[in-house]
Amino acid sequence: MRTAGTNKRSGLRACLLITLIGVSLLMQRPDPGWAQSTLSNGYFIGYSGDHRFEALFEEDGGLSITGPFGDYQGSWELISDHLCVDFRNGPREGRNCAPVSQEGPLSIRVGDHLFLAKLANALRLT
Repeated sequence: MRTAGTNKRSGLRACLLITLIGVSLLMQRPDPGWAQSTLSNGYFIGYSGDHRFEALFEEDGGLSITGPFGDYQGSWELISDHLCVDFRNGPREGRNCAPVSQEGPLSIRVGDHLFLAKLANALRLT
C-alpha cells in the first residue's frame, strides 16, 4: 500500500513539474505579432557596438536612420522571425536580414550586434 501511495505522489510531482516547464516555455515565447506591432510606426534609439543612432520604422514599411555615420532611407519587413531591411544608400546598401528577438516589452535585438529601444509611436499629423 505504501508503494502505491509513493508512486502516486511521484507521478503527481512529475506531472506538476512537466506542467510548470511547459508554462515557463510558453511565457518565454513571444506572441508571433510582437515584432510587427513593436516596430510598426515607432521611433527607436539603436545601438550597434559604439554607435548610437535614431530609427523611424513607418507602418507602410518605410525606414529612416539618422546617426553619426549619416542619414539613410530604405524599407523594412518582417519575414518569420527575421527583420529584413533594404537600404537605398549607405555602407549597407541593399537587402540585409537578421533574426530578431524580444529583449523587453519595447526593445528588440537584431542579430547579435544591434539593439533597438522604442521611444514612442510616431505621430501622424494628417
